[in-house]
Amino acid sequence: MNKKLLLIGGVLLILLIIIGGILFFINASSTPNEEEGIITENFIELSPEDVGLTLESQQNNQQLVMEMTKLDDVESFEYELSYDAVENGETVSRGTFGSGPNPDEEGNSTIRRVMDLGTRSSGKCKYDKDVTEVMLTLRVNLNNGEVGIVELNHSLE
Repeated sequence: MNKKLLLIGGVLLILLIIIGGILFFINASSTPNEEEGIITENFIELSPEDVGLTLESQQNNQQLVMEMTKLDDVESFEYELSYDAVENGETVSRGTFGSGPNPDEEGNSTIRRVMDLGTRSSGKCKYDKDVTEVMLTLRVNLNNGEVGIVELNHSLE
């Protein structure tokens, strides 16, 4: 009986070592991005000036106005605005996102977006409190097929 248990234990130990080795080699050969399912692209860094990007506060820092004025090379864009706010005494992460059409299709020489720093429900906005800084990340799809990234921090103090 003891020999059988010892044999079964030995076989299980060998199987665990083999399975552990296989999992180790699988994980060692993949990158964190592949594990998380994130598709990475080659972006070129752009400055806000490259696309004429400005970000201004309005309505007592309850809204931001994003404007882009250099659109000759821009096919389309997506943006993400993120910030921290205080709700019930706790800091919470907030944000919004959006996109824009091909400026040529719209015939626009300037693109302007107004973004509320808050949440909308039933047509009313509940503005976030104690927002001191926002981060705008702009992904610009260029006419030549390249993708540019612009990051802009904006202080509301």
